[in-house]
Amino acid sequence: MNRVLKKQVKALEEERDSMIIEEDSLKNYYNLIQQYKCLKNDIRDIVFSPKYCLPYMKSGRPVCIRCIDDETSSSFSIEDHVTWGVLMDFHRVKSIIEDDDNIRPEDASYALDILTRCNVSKDGVGKKTIKIVPLKEPGEPLVVSVPLSQVTSLSSARLTIPKDLLPVEARENALKKLSEFISRYPNGMPLDTDENYLSNDFSIFQIQSNSYKKAVRRLEALESLFEKHEIAKSLLIEQKLKLLNRKEELTSKIRSIKKTMRSSTALAFKDELKARKWVLRRLGYITSDDVVELKGKVACEISSADELTLTELMFSGVLKDVKAEEMVSLLSCFVWQEKLQDAAKPREELELLFTQLQDTAQRIAKVQLECKVQIDVESFVSSFRPDIMEAVYAWAKGSKFYEIMEITQVFEGSLIRAIRLLEKVLQQLILAAKSIGKTELKLKET
Repeated sequence: MNRVLKKQVKALEEERDSMIIEEDSLKNYYNLIQQYKCLKNDIRDIVFSPKYCLPYMKSGRPVCIRCIDDETSSSFSIEDHVTWGVLMDFHRVKSIIEDDDNIRPEDASYALDILTRCNVSKDGVGKKTIKIVPLKEPGEPLVVSVPLSQVTSLSSARLTIPKDLLPVEARENALKKLSEFISRYPNGMPLDTDENYLSNDFSIFQIQSNSYKKAVRRLEALESLFEKHEIAKSLLIEQKLKLLNRKEELTSKIRSIKKTMRSSTALAFKDELKARKWVLRRLGYITSDDVVELKGKVACEISSADELTLTELMFSGVLKDVKAEEMVSLLSCFVWQEKLQDAAKPREELELLFTQLQDTAQRIAKVQLECKVQIDVESFVSSFRPDIMEAVYAWAKGSKFYEIMEITQVFEGSLIRAIRLLEKVLQQLILAAKSIGKTELKLKET
């Protein structure tokens, strides 16, 4: 296996090294673009969060959506691949959490029913694949369900669209009306939110969040750097950036393959395998005959957090006697990896739980070290961060989002991503609780 991977690495390295480009200035500009896109996505996550945008999701509004194509999604472009459609309706998407009725509207997931141009194809077994394409490209006018996360812009205007869109002709005429409307505004749609990120009123949604305004100012600063950059107006800039992006992709792929090689090599060593089995036996996850025990079955259900530490907490009874919001707050330490300066110190009861987590992590790390598994005990223990415990505690108690943001320095988009990952951990913990019959813990988590 390693021989095949080595050949792949060699071929990729030859392709990468054959690309001769102006590394320094071009890479600096490339990094600016990547930062700009990342920041713009964070702003988009705030602008199009249900809290702000749902009141404006009215039938007939032109909406701008990303054209997601698996074949070209990895290719580089300065601008996003987008198209326009007409909003028909929106609906709430059922969450994976069992008690979905108790989720607040602003915390739920939504999808939009949008009339737009689509390319419909069938595979060998007749399964249909629908891909959104630009309005000017060939395709069928269809009403498709699009996740809110795919929307990039929303017009303040509303078009008059017939209620009966079953006839193809009616849908085609509606898209023609949309195309004609767009052509009237070559410099941007009226009160287009994508164009108004930098407006004085902070978009039509009137967002007053300080972190949002701060992000917008950072975006303005990046745009000024674009204009002043020495390479911005050079010839064939986009082609050069695509070449650099391809080179970066090859470097990343080489790094990934080498990591796989190291991983497979490590597992091939009998001593390493023996050491890991020894750890599992000492902690009670498998028997001396390598039969999976109850703790091992629980650990198998957990993949989005450190399974050994979380399983040990579960069996030690730490999660049994705490309130639901305290447990969720403790679990945030498993999903938050960033180190914040001057982070708020958790309250006494949360700090006690975090201390128990650290003691458990240290014990597990020491067992692994005693079993000859290579591990840095201090780094492992410090990987569990308490920085958002208070914020998650407030979230679990049902506090409003602006109240949560007042007690943490974390950027809104980062906190939302952490909470989504936390949901996955909770779901896995529910399955783990079911597997051992701990219904009390299951009810607490749901």
